[in-house]
Amino acid sequence: MAVAAYRTVAEDLRRRIDEGEFAPGDPLPSRAALADHYGVGSNVATAAVRLLTTEGLVKGRAGRGVFVRERASSGTMARSWTQERLQGRLAVTAGGGEASGTGAQGSPSDPERAVLDTGHPGGTGRPGRPGHPGDGSPADDGRTVRGAPRSTTGEAPEEIARRLGVPAAEPVIRSEYLLTRDGRPAMLCVSWEPLGITGGTPVSLPGAGPLAGSSVVARMSYIGLQITRSTETVTARAATREEADALDLTPGAPVAAIERTYFAGERPLETADLVVPGERFRLAYEIPAEPAGG
Repeated sequence: MAVAAYRTVAEDLRRRIDEGEFAPGDPLPSRAALADHYGVGSNVATAAVRLLTTEGLVKGRAGRGVFVRERASSGTMARSWTQERLQGRLAVTAGGGEASGTGAQGSPSDPERAVLDTGHPGGTGRPGRPGHPGDGSPADDGRTVRGAPRSTTGEAPEEIARRLGVPAAEPVIRSEYLLTRDGRPAMLCVSWEPLGITGGTPVSLPGAGPLAGSSVVARMSYIGLQITRSTETVTARAATREEADALDLTPGAPVAAIERTYFAGERPLETADLVVPGERFRLAYEIPAEPAGG
């Protein structure tokens, strides 16, 4: 059986990508150039590129063309109570090694560990995008970019009200921001805080005030509330179209969706939905083993 022409073109483009002729981040030739190079119609060239897009090898960027995607990585994102997390940061270990967080007072020992901050003072209020912090400032160390939170006030949806332990439609502050590492999106975060807790205080907005860009732990401590624990529920699912666009993923790519809630005793202070690209990171949790009873 003859192989469809577009599959033949796609196979050769796949080979050229694998051999490094088109490196990650490089643009593919235009559809017209591909059609001319392979001696096919523009519809065949378009179908070949569409196939590579479906396979996740390339990604189209509106108004710019089609680019070769970065290779999937295997960094480990520590979700335990490391010093980074207490400071409002995410610890990421390059490669496939285990995360080395050592609890609330520990610090990572891996020299390749990078730090991602979860906020940034000031800014325009627009979520950061890949290579664009959103607040006009450069990356802190050439590896990380912190998107300025975009915050709004509204009524808590029913599910969020349940997680926060407040009545439905309770006023809340909703904040959205993006974290990037090495110019690539690492986490999309949407959080909610009851207006009755932080409203009218200097830390009511995560991206403004004396603790702008600080962790939830630090912000709550500033107004006399001590976070004592957090819960996280992780679901593996396909990215929505909006998430895929924000995280620079192929629509339907796997993500880890984390439902996180911070507590002071039994009182929820903040809840958030975190979305992490499954092809770039695995999650690591450290669970202390403490004697039962006593």
